[in-house]
Amino acid sequence: MTSLIKEAWYFYRDNDFKTVLAAINSKDAHPTIQFLKYATCGAIATVASMGTWIILVLTVLPAMDWMKINGEPITDSLRARNSAIANIIGWIFGNFVAYFTNVIWVFKDGRHSKWLEFVYFTVVSGIATIAGLAAGPLLIELFGIHTILSQGTLMVTAVLVNYLCRKFFIFKS
Repeated sequence: MTSLIKEAWYFYRDNDFKTVLAAINSKDAHPTIQFLKYATCGAIATVASMGTWIILVLTVLPAMDWMKINGEPITDSLRARNSAIANIIGWIFGNFVAYFTNVIWVFKDGRHSKWLEFVYFTVVSGIATIAGLAAGPLLIELFGIHTILSQGTLMVTAVLVNYLCRKFFIFKS
């Protein structure tokens, strides 16, 4: 791992901006660059997914710790249910954003047909999300943890599963 980072550093140090930019935009990018590009696409997809989640839990699916319904504090089970529903809706939107940004900028397609590639991409993302969705509400209900902290478990789980499966199973990269 250290040698990969050194290689990337030497490349940036020894080349002009135009060459570095061309390398960044190439789908044959150095593994360190590829992971940074993947992380950038993931950040964009996370903003799309979490933005959808935030809008929903603050409006039509109340799920924040401090919210009240009919003057009563929201229950942990209702918070957990509404948070899970909002996550599913956010995941659908974020999955489309993640797929298109990864195909456009990060990975080489062609290992599978476009349709099958998207199906695999979605299945892997779904498995990672289901694992996180199971952990987050479970932590809310069993331990009463804050809703935002439960979102962190979802995100960490999803990143780990998604990158490995996308890199080695779905795309050619």
